[in-house]
Amino acid sequence: MEPGYIAFFDSGIGGLTLLKECAQQLAGESFLYFGDNANAPYGNKSPEEIERLTLTAFGYLSRFPLKAAVLACNTVTAECAAALRARCPFPVLGVEPALKPAAKACKNVLVLATRATLSSKKFRALAESVSGACRFTFYCPRDLAGEIENNIFDLSKVDLSRHLPEGEQHFDGAVLGCTHYIFLKEQIAARLRCPVFDGNAGTADHLSKILGKIGQKEKSGYGGLSINAVKQEESLFDKMAINGDFCRKNAVFFVGNAAFKNKTVFFARL
Repeated sequence: MEPGYIAFFDSGIGGLTLLKECAQQLAGESFLYFGDNANAPYGNKSPEEIERLTLTAFGYLSRFPLKAAVLACNTVTAECAAALRARCPFPVLGVEPALKPAAKACKNVLVLATRATLSSKKFRALAESVSGACRFTFYCPRDLAGEIENNIFDLSKVDLSRHLPEGEQHFDGAVLGCTHYIFLKEQIAARLRCPVFDGNAGTADHLSKILGKIGQKEKSGYGGLSINAVKQEESLFDKMAINGDFCRKNAVFFVGNAAFKNKTVFFARL
């Protein structure tokens, strides 16, 4: 039987932060990554457009033998998870903002997320169910995901002062509700002077448990995935934050005709 892949889907490069976490926990697995850079970011699009783009991507992914799929995008999770679970014959996991652990640890939490995520019924229901005594302040850094996508080779070009709330508000915690934002997690924590939470570790743990439950968890394999820091002097092959040796060994493909920003990026062990 042909081994199954775990597919990751995101609007662009944000989901690489989640892929890294999952690969560290599931070193024996084979991963396929689809980043829809041509249409990134998704956060300012309508629910109908987000669903259309996502279903188109999954039409391509369905050509591969998949044993699970991970929606490595908060916006896609909020808008499309239910529809994909109804269509796909394998588990489809989403990534959700770490609202619950933040609410347990803090009293006044800033939640950063895209417009589409913040306006979704799924997200609002989650926030209401876990808030307890914690006060959530929701804020949309409207262009931050796009700036990260366009400046991934040099994130120092992203000016966080343009994307975070102004004024003298003090928060004792912050939640990153977009996987793109995690590339700047340390910088956001330093600017807000508080702990910052994201949902990647929880999603990786959930994926591990689901694979074990359905008897699809690999116990041996190529030994994981190494994701290195982005360095401006590196080639495009290395700039996409994937270790070059892993790419060459596991047939990583960059599909697209732009010199410095591929239209669509696939990472696969084929």
